[in-house]
Amino acid sequence: MKKPHMGAKELQTTLQDTFGCTIAYDTVWHGKEKALKELFGSWEESFQLLWRWREAVMQKSPDSVVELDVKMDQGRPFFSRFFCALGPCISGFKGGCQPYLSVDSTALNGRWNGHLCCAIGVDGHNWMYPVAYGFFEAENTENWTWFFHQLHKVVGDLPLLALCSDACKGLKNAMNNVFPHAEKRECFRHLIQNYIKLFGGSGYMYPAARAYRREVFDHYFSSIQEIPRVSSWLNEHHDYLWYRSGFNTDIKCDYMTNNIAEVFNNWIKDWKDLPVCDLAGRIREEIMEMFHRRRRIAQKLQGRILPSVLHILHDRTRGLSHLSVRKADNYIAEVRDNNDVHSKHIVNAHLRECSCKEWQHTGKPCNHALCLITAQEFRDVRMKEFVDEYYSVSHFTTAYSRVVPPIGDKSFWPEVPFAKEVGAPIGKRAVGRQRKNRMKGCLEGGSGKKKVNTDNGKKSIRGKIKCPNCGELGHRKASYKCPLNGTKKRKRKPRKNSTKGWFPKDVPESSQAGVQENEANEDLVERSHLAIIPANEDLVERPSSPPEERVVRVLVKKITPRKKNV
Repeated sequence: MKKPHMGAKELQTTLQDTFGCTIAYDTVWHGKEKALKELFGSWEESFQLLWRWREAVMQKSPDSVVELDVKMDQGRPFFSRFFCALGPCISGFKGGCQPYLSVDSTALNGRWNGHLCCAIGVDGHNWMYPVAYGFFEAENTENWTWFFHQLHKVVGDLPLLALCSDACKGLKNAMNNVFPHAEKRECFRHLIQNYIKLFGGSGYMYPAARAYRREVFDHYFSSIQEIPRVSSWLNEHHDYLWYRSGFNTDIKCDYMTNNIAEVFNNWIKDWKDLPVCDLAGRIREEIMEMFHRRRRIAQKLQGRILPSVLHILHDRTRGLSHLSVRKADNYIAEVRDNNDVHSKHIVNAHLRECSCKEWQHTGKPCNHALCLITAQEFRDVRMKEFVDEYYSVSHFTTAYSRVVPPIGDKSFWPEVPFAKEVGAPIGKRAVGRQRKNRMKGCLEGGSGKKKVNTDNGKKSIRGKIKCPNCGELGHRKASYKCPLNGTKKRKRKPRKNSTKGWFPKDVPESSQAGVQENEANEDLVERSHLAIIPANEDLVERPSSPPEERVVRVLVKKITPRKKNV
């Protein structure tokens, strides 16, 4: 009950260490399945309970958006999709967060091979802010379109809104159809991985993407365009905004990646194998506790701007000795970089602008602005006057002001007659054991951790054995592949009752070698009782050893490779 996501192998080890007994793996696996069924019910019941769970949530929070969809097959409804956006999350996002949403999905690793999708915002502390989540069968245009239609009910037609995603085909088409006027951003990490696979290196892609000024971006991008097929590839497959210079400065969020959604995926990774109803309830419980913790933080905050933001800005003012200020006014000046003769920017503190464009994109003063703000005449001016309102204490308090109401267990949920007719998803499950972990990409290098096999004490990295002599991978200490060992071959022991090496005295060594080779390759003669005579000689009579045994006459003719003549 405390750790329902624990695997059978870990559970087996825990039970054996706790009770000092030996339990078979199959016994533990079947026992775990039986316990999970008693705790959470059967597989089909978990989908049917979603309708009752929805009614319980709507009773406590009527402004929530909880939708379910079914597929009809032979006159019977089957579960298809689920969407949930709690009321406090909706109002908190609109009143206290930046107009930015990161959209992504992760595969469930329970009995159902579905996907958990999410839309995550950002608060003043740059912490993730769960706005909506849901389940569907697969990532395709139909399911993503349905998810974005429900998300449109939540956020509406905001004048400012940026949507960031990995720009997969189904998600990209749905986003264009449902949110045609929103700013579409693409995760730069996914883009650069595809770029490296095709063109073999990042080049100037990173400095081009990070540049805030359009002129700097054009300078680096002109070098990128010299590579054949790069421009056509970017226009065809990556037409969303992946560079900061193209972002809307009013949104005050300069994120180039989709990491906020990845934070949410990592947050719920231990619960992805739960039944869908319990998974939806577990996420709601965690959001409820998260709102409570951050509401307590907001109650202790004082001032206009969040203290953590001001603390970061004050720390940045300590490393500005390389900048010099030439003032035209108390609020307008030229800031020059002493390390670079050609680096000079114009700062206007009244308008909260700098020619480097960083202040406009982030809402927080850049290094050039900090150099002017900390000048002699600005000692009485407080830093908080130059930070955008999105980082204010009031916005942070508004985001978590409402309480996510708790709900009781299944016995308190209203009855929904239609739910009893709903079946489990129709999707087929793949043959074999269900994967728990995501398959790593070719550029991710697996886990990247050194693995040590403690059973035999031999070190291995990523499954390959490491030689303790030369330090190379792929062979052991005594292997012939080790350059320090060479290519030594083992000497074979002579066979029992073998006459190998016994010849008459008058047999030349050249004939002995030929006969030995034929003996090794083919079993031509019975060595235990025969005296071997070289080919092309007259009949020879020679007693076998011991002498008391009968005399054997042997005529050995010239031997061909595939014939046996004795």
